[in-house]
Amino acid sequence: MGHKNDYSVIAFFDNQKPKKWGFAHKLTTFRIFLDTKHSEWIYINVYDRRTKAFIKRLNKEDVFPEFL
Repeated sequence: MGHKNDYSVIAFFDNQKPKKWGFAHKLTTFRIFLDTKHSEWIYINVYDRRTKAFIKRLNKEDVFPEFL
């Protein structure tokens, strides 16, 4: 089974509104994107893109898996 864009992600910041991405593929690659473009992120909530069910919260200190 493929994992193409299985996740939607909401990133939370210290002094900003949360930002949402409706399509995320590999979480390891998404983390690189966050660290590069939005380095002030604190944690993310990961959701199943299709059902909108909450899957997991990942903090900046966590080791990100490729897929959940």
